[in-house]
Amino acid sequence: MFKKLQKQAGALLEFPSDVLAAGPKITMIGRSEMTIEHFQEVILFSDEEIILSTSEGKVVVRGKEFVLTTVQPTEVHLQGWIKQLSFEEN
Repeated sequence: MFKKLQKQAGALLEFPSDVLAAGPKITMIGRSEMTIEHFQEVILFSDEEIILSTSEGKVVVRGKEFVLTTVQPTEVHLQGWIKQLSFEEN
């Protein structure tokens, strides 16, 4: 009920969809930089893979030479060569 009201109020006030969404927000710059916001937990991080838990399942990023340049409670910034981005159900 609250989510429906929240969505209707957001539409009425013309909020961007990413402000109201509960799932992850993923921003990529080419294939070398990625920011992932609104995640719950870092499950795995290596120089070739990062797996994050989100409210909508897992976000899996594969590539090479990964470096986390920013790590905050709900946001990470990743640099490296991104080969694959996928989503998995919980």
